[in-house]
Amino acid sequence: MFSIVLHANIQYAEIPRSEWEKVFEKSYYKTISVLLSREVRFHLNITGYTVEHLPKRVIELVRDGISTGLIELTGTSYSHAILPLLNLDTAEEQVKLDKEVKAQVFGVEPRVFWPPELAYDPLLPGIIRRNKYDHVYVDGEALFYTSINSFFHEYKYPLMRLEKARRGSRPILLNYLLGLLELKKSLKRVKPGKYTVIGVEEIIGIPVWVQLNTLTILAVGEFPLMNVKRASKWAKGLGDVVVYGTDIEFFGYRSIGGRLLSPEKLVEFLELLGGEIVHAEELPLMRGKYYLKTSSWAPDKSLDIWARDWDNRRIIMFYDKVSKRTRRVLVNSDFLGWEPLPEKKLEAYKLIYEDWLEGRRGGE
Repeated sequence: MFSIVLHANIQYAEIPRSEWEKVFEKSYYKTISVLLSREVRFHLNITGYTVEHLPKRVIELVRDGISTGLIELTGTSYSHAILPLLNLDTAEEQVKLDKEVKAQVFGVEPRVFWPPELAYDPLLPGIIRRNKYDHVYVDGEALFYTSINSFFHEYKYPLMRLEKARRGSRPILLNYLLGLLELKKSLKRVKPGKYTVIGVEEIIGIPVWVQLNTLTILAVGEFPLMNVKRASKWAKGLGDVVVYGTDIEFFGYRSIGGRLLSPEKLVEFLELLGGEIVHAEELPLMRGKYYLKTSSWAPDKSLDIWARDWDNRRIIMFYDKVSKRTRRVLVNSDFLGWEPLPEKKLEAYKLIYEDWLEGRRGGE
């Protein structure tokens, strides 16, 4: 069995507001339409904030997919917040608001939860179990291959050469070629199924594997020396796994490595894999219970991308100081982002400033 989950977040750090309509049409509507026409079952992870801004045409399409049983919505945080960076009240507020929006617009209550950026801590199961979730997506590498105390054992990213090639580190071609060898080798680290994860509450974790995401992206994007046929051979012997669990925006709108992904090619790849396509909670539950530390699916498995930079720290400083209305949007991770546009940073600072001014006017 194989699964896919498409992650939709219109607040994406590198997408300007002026492009939103193009994203809705070229990426969301086109990709979902193709998958539904080919009767592919999939999870759609879409933030509550994004749902509130969807055009009617996309909403109706998603409703059709839900009614036929092909689409199953997941829950997430309303504005794509990095939950371990929030106090517990704000984190739960994000979880509840997202669920309320989906119940109102689509009439469903998701049971599977996607933490934005797969950012997780052992408190998260308590919050989402309180809100009637019984499954959570987790990063497979973080679950199985990071130590309890990273101070003593530094995590070694299994796709470092490909990461260097992506960032343009020279020699780019050599890094890419060696990166493909690293990728093939790293597929041996993939474990099938889903697992019981222990925290303040127990919950069932569905691993997402960066190497499978990468393999699928390279295949569907038809990168050099890679295509869907070769990738399906590399994936031979793998099963009961999520083969794609990342951004829908890579399909039809946002290029990755200079290439746009094709939903038709994704369907072709799924067909070549040869297994049944299921919703991820249907994957078999494996034996054992596993502790997952505070982590994310960043290359180093830390929260540093969102928390270490001083510009980001300044924004985070105000999470507990602004009004509830402002905070709902301010905690959006894409203000911090991997490589956010300046307008994203300024949007966050303007929210803080306007909230401060409003508070001063109210006190005068």
